[in-house]
Amino acid sequence: MTTTTTRPPIAREVGLLAVVLIWGVNFAVIKVPLEVLPPFVVNLARFAVSLSVLGALHVRQARRRGLPITSTFRVGHWEVVGLGLLGILIYQAGFIVGVDRVTAGMGALLIGASPLWTAVSAHALGVERLGLLGWAGTAVSLVGVVLVVVGRPGELGGDAVGVALMLGASVAWGVYTTLARPLLDRGASALGLTFWGIVVSLPGLVALALPDLLAADWGATDAWDWLAILYSGGLSTGVAYGIWNASVQAVGPSRTAAFSNLVPFVGIAAGAVLLGEPVQALQIAGGVAIVAGVLIVRRS
Repeated sequence: MTTTTTRPPIAREVGLLAVVLIWGVNFAVIKVPLEVLPPFVVNLARFAVSLSVLGALHVRQARRRGLPITSTFRVGHWEVVGLGLLGILIYQAGFIVGVDRVTAGMGALLIGASPLWTAVSAHALGVERLGLLGWAGTAVSLVGVVLVVVGRPGELGGDAVGVALMLGASVAWGVYTTLARPLLDRGASALGLTFWGIVVSLPGLVALALPDLLAADWGATDAWDWLAILYSGGLSTGVAYGIWNASVQAVGPSRTAAFSNLVPFVGIAAGAVLLGEPVQALQIAGGVAIVAGVLIVRRS
């Protein structure tokens, strides 16, 4: 069935732009604890923060609406489990190891391809049909991503494993965004879907971190490492996830995903400002194309 979508209202767009800022900066911020702790240990720590933040927000929302906190889980048990494993465990496992092996800017660029996978999977599954203008906007943004990659000669051929993991994470996120829409349309709450996704993924997150957990050099951490984990857990994998899923429910996966084309632009800027990563002229041109593509999709 084809789902009709509308342009995001201003309040929704402001929320999505906040998500773009949070996620873009996160590529640089998460590099801080990764300097002293293993990737899966950092991942578990930040999701412990996410679980606390989202749990509090979800309970508050459920009480305000007069619903049990398990209402989202009851909408579709297996869908919630599957989406949690895809959007939390699989996506974040690829993300955290990948971003540990490539620069912040490159990680943001590779994740920037997720709107393509969202549009393709949404079209293939009949969740949403993009018109010609929507496809054109997606293509323009992806050309921008390519321009930014070309603007950093030699980096793409750096860590092949890191590049592959980030691309795989990009595909997982794109498909997650598409598959979340039907469940949200059936009454699942955006906060509930994210919260229960973390709950069902927690055993996997623990299992991945366990081999390194006891051997981790906790004494090497400082306040900046923990502030970075709090930022990444509370905002990037916490509040931002809820805003994202709420937008998917309101305006559709493809129009929501279009905003993630802005993440590479913010990620490159954050890498340059916070980590001193160089920025090339071709990358700036690519950033302009990315923004243009988002505007085109917004008008489709």
